[in-house]
Amino acid sequence: MYSTTHHGKGVEMVTTIEPRYYETGDVARTLGVAVETVRKWERLGTIAPPIRTAGGRRLFSLEQVEAIRARRLARHEAAPPLNAA
Repeated sequence: MYSTTHHGKGVEMVTTIEPRYYETGDVARTLGVAVETVRKWERLGTIAPPIRTAGGRRLFSLEQVEAIRARRLARHEAAPPLNAA
């Protein structure tokens, strides 16, 4: 995420610009998992494959990140409580 500050007519405005694509590390931090976990999900076919740069870096769209987050939330909500007997 990038922020810029604009000054005009005595008013200061801050504009936040969301990137169109997120690198694996950004996705991992957002989801609270390790980078290798995101890579593993891709290898296993658990998540849709991201686009790749010419250098091979994975780039995930915001829609992909939100879909992964929703899937993780659904999985956690469906899990029984740890103290269930």
